[in-house]
Amino acid sequence: MSILNDLVNKHNFYRESTLNLQASENVLSPAVREVLSSDLASRYSHVMDSGFNGYGGCRYSEEILKETENLMKKLYGSKYAEVKTIGGHVAAEVAILSTMNRKENMLAIGENCGGYTGYFGNYIPSMFSINSYEIPYDAEDQEIKYDELEKVSKNINPSVILLGQSFFVKPYDMKRIREIGDDCNARIIYDGSHVMGLIAGKQFQQDALKYSDILLGSTHKTFFGPQGGIALTNDEELSHRMSFNTVWKTMDNYHLNRIAALGVAAEEMLQFGEEYASQVCKNSAQLGKALEEHRIKVKYSPWYSYSHQVHLSRENENEFGDFLKISQKLEENGIITDREGRIGTAEITRIGYNDMDELANLIKEALSGKDIKSEVKAIRKNLKIKYNR
Repeated sequence: MSILNDLVNKHNFYRESTLNLQASENVLSPAVREVLSSDLASRYSHVMDSGFNGYGGCRYSEEILKETENLMKKLYGSKYAEVKTIGGHVAAEVAILSTMNRKENMLAIGENCGGYTGYFGNYIPSMFSINSYEIPYDAEDQEIKYDELEKVSKNINPSVILLGQSFFVKPYDMKRIREIGDDCNARIIYDGSHVMGLIAGKQFQQDALKYSDILLGSTHKTFFGPQGGIALTNDEELSHRMSFNTVWKTMDNYHLNRIAALGVAAEEMLQFGEEYASQVCKNSAQLGKALEEHRIKVKYSPWYSYSHQVHLSRENENEFGDFLKISQKLEENGIITDREGRIGTAEITRIGYNDMDELANLIKEALSGKDIKSEVKAIRKNLKIKYNR
C-alpha cells in the first residue's frame, strides 16, 4: 500500500469516528460515491456550439448531462439549469459574467456581516473589472436594511444586487428586493451556496428563484451532492449567456463523474429533501436553545437560526477561548467545527443524529476540559446515513 492510500484510509477511519458540525460540509450516500468512482472519472465530453461533440465514446455521457439538468430543473422548478460549473464560486463567476459589463456596479452583503469574501476586493471584482459595494445590513437582527438599500441603489445604480452569505441563518424579503431591483434595472442574483439543500427541501427561502434572475450555489453543503456548483434561471437569454460563459471561459472539463453523481444526489433530494431539510432546521433551532441552556452563548436568541447554522457569540471567549481555541478543544474530543464560530447541523442530520440536548452537553463538557472521546465514538458508531435509497 502506498503512503497516500494509507493516509486516505486513516482519514476515512478518523472522520467516521467523529461528529462533523462544519456548516460547509455534508456526507455522500453510497450511491453517489459509487458514481464518483466510476469509469466516468477519467472521461471527457464536450459538445461544441455547433452541437458537435469533440470526443468519441460519448453515447451515454450526453444523456447523463441532460438527465441531470432535467432533475435539477424539476427539483427547483426552474426552466433552465447550468450544472457544469465545478464549484459555487465558478457558478457565481458565470452568473456575474452573464449579467454585468466592465466598470459596472454590484451590491453584495459585506464580509463583516457574513457575506462571501470572493465578492469584494482583489477577488471577483478585480478579475472582472467591476465595482462592488456593500448592501446595508443589520448584523444584530440579521436583516437587510431595505430602506437604506433602496437609497443606495438609486445612488450607485447597480447592474446586480447579489444576495447570500457564508454566515447564513435568516431568509430575505425577496419581494421587496425585487421591487428595489426593478426600480434601478438591476438583476437579482441569489447565492444559495449554503442553503441549496434547504431551498430544494422547501424549508428556507422558497421564493428565492421566484424573485431572482439567477439562483446559484454549491452542491455539497446542505445539498446531497459532490463538490460542485449549479446556476438556475427562468430566463432563456440568461441561460444562453451562462452556457456561453461556462466552458472555455471560467473552466474547461466539467467532470462527467461529478455530473452523474449530482444527478443521483438530485434523485435523493427529490425523494427525501423535504423531510431532511425540515429536520436540519429543527436541529439548528433546538441546538441553539440547548447550548444556551448549557451556558454557551449563541447569537440571535430566542430564534437562533432558520437554517443549518448556529453562530457562537464572542462572549464565550473569557470562559472557553476564541473560536480557534473552541474548535481545537472540540476536535480533540471528536467533534469537528470550523474556526469561525459556526456550528452546522446538515451532516449530523444526514446520519440520523437528532439529540441536540445530548450534543450541547457534550460540547459543554469538552469545552470545560472533560475527555469525552469515548462517548463521541460510541454515538458515532451507531449512526448511519439516512435519506437515501
